[in-house]
Formats: sequence, structure tokens, C-alpha cells
Amino acid sequence: MNILIIGSGGREYSIGLALKNRSNVDKIYFNPGNGATDMLGTNISIKDFNELADFVDVNDIELTIVGPEAPLTEGVVDVFKARGLNIFGPSAKAAQLEGSKIFMKNFLSRHNIPTAKYIETNSLEVAYKFIETLTPPIVVKADGLCGGKGVIIAKSHDEAKKEAGEMLSGNAFGDAGKSIVVEEFLDGYELSVFAICDGKDYVILPAAQDHKRLLDNDEGPNTGGMGAYVPTPLVSEDIYKKLEDRVVKPTLKGMKEENMPFTGVLFMGVMVVKGEPIILEYNVRFGDRAHARGHRL
Repeated sequence: MNILIIGSGGREYSIGLALKNRSNVDKIYFNPGNGATDMLGTNISIKDFNELADFVDVNDIELTIVGPEAPLTEGVVDVFKARGLNIFGPSAKAAQLEGSKIFMKNFLSRHNIPTAKYIETNSLEVAYKFIETLTPPIVVKADGLCGGKGVIIAKSHDEAKKEAGEMLSGNAFGDAGKSIVVEEFLDGYELSVFAICDGKDYVILPAAQDHKRLLDNDEGPNTGGMGAYVPTPLVSEDIYKKLEDRVVKPTLKGMKEENMPFTGVLFMGVMVVKGEPIILEYNVRFGDRAHARGHRL
């Protein structure tokens, strides 16, 4: 079997490393890959999805695995499936769970999936009014993709208002911040939990703990991830069961009902507050750091 892995990070290297020694894998291609992936297979550089599908056809590639979020939200899965090619990941519509924090939060609300109290807005006045109703810290999120950096935890009302203004003006994250989510801060411990989904059925993988802050002692701005470890002693069978019943099942049911069945990796950013798992965010692919640790399990 020949396999194509789309992406250029440590996550893609980790996937390739896990596949390298499987007896049924012949060749591995990476698009675009990095300095380490060319030790596992062949790096290519094709940006156009139709041209990439041509490459897959010509080189008898039986499976494509998409690593990062950008090609998913841009529709690479739709292009490949329209041509009858096997690809692992969600459609562009389903990838809105990560591509738009507003879409994600409203989806959670529609399907009664536990999440923090919030508003979504493109109005600075509305944002200011809601901020005043919250007790700091206050969370301000850009709607669009920001490479894991679009979430600000403000320590005061004034800071939250400043960050909201920077986002809505386009100064902070360009068009990705022209609409925002403002939500209450949840005080607990965070987990990253992955479910492999085919639109109906799923397998939940061992939870990881991902560390996002830039500095020690949970200080500094959020990053795409400073590191992760798997397994974590902070998750119990009770939490797994609650996630399955309250999150995974209603998410897959809701996505199917809304005509965008979810296939691929459902990455749940979870805050556990007094034993109750609450969804902070969804991603629609493996986490870079968490997967680099977790593939060994």
C-alpha cells in the first residue's frame, strides 16, 4: 500500500513513523513534509488539490491522511472523494467545527453539549456589555483559524475589552478575528481527547494533557502547544463515559442530522470542572504535540 500524508509538522512525522514499519505499507509520500520526513519517505510539493489528486492517481496511492486543519477547512477531502479517492478526514462543512469557533459553539448549544456560557458577536458594544457581566478571568476567542493562538485569557475587564477591540478591528488576527466569541472562564484541568469516527461509529483514544502556555507555571500567551504527555492520571473511566454519552454520541448524531456526517479525528478540548467534562473547543485532526506522544500507544 502507498500512502500520502498531508502536512509539514511533527504530527505528520509521527504518523509516518508509526506507518513506516507496517508490513503492508510500501511507499509513504509527504506533502510538503519537512527535514525529518524525507528519512521516512518522499517529500513532494503540490499546493493545488486537483493536481494532488492527479499525483495520487498516477502513483497508486491507496490512502491519504490529512494532518493539519487548513487543507480540511479548504475542502481537500471533498475534492478527493469526488474523484473516488480514499482520504481520512472530514469534509469542509464538517471541518467548520474547527474552522469557526462561532459555528462550533452554536452547534454545541443546539445539541445540548456542555460548554461555557458565551456570546458570539461582531459588535464591540455587545462584547463590552457581556464582558461586564463576567467575573475575570474572561476568555476572548477569534472566530477563525489562528494557528492555535486565537484564544486570549484576560485577567481583567479592561484587558478583555482591549483584546476584543484588537480582534474586531482586524489588528490581532486579520479577518479571522472580525467576529469573536466571549465566554466565561472555566476553572479546572484540561484534557485533549481524540475519537476516530466514521460518521456513525467511533473509537475513543487515551486522553492526553497538552500544555499550551508559552512560559512555566502556566504563564504567558497560548501557543499551538508547548508539549504533551500520554497517558494522564487525571482521566477516569467515569470521565470517559461522560464524554462518550454527553459529547461524542450527540456530536455524531447532530452532524449527521445537519447533513455533514463527521469522519476523521474529533479532537475534544475538555475542561474538567468538579468531575464534569465541559467542551472548550473542537479540532478536526490530531494535535501536533499530543499525537507525537500518543502514536506509541
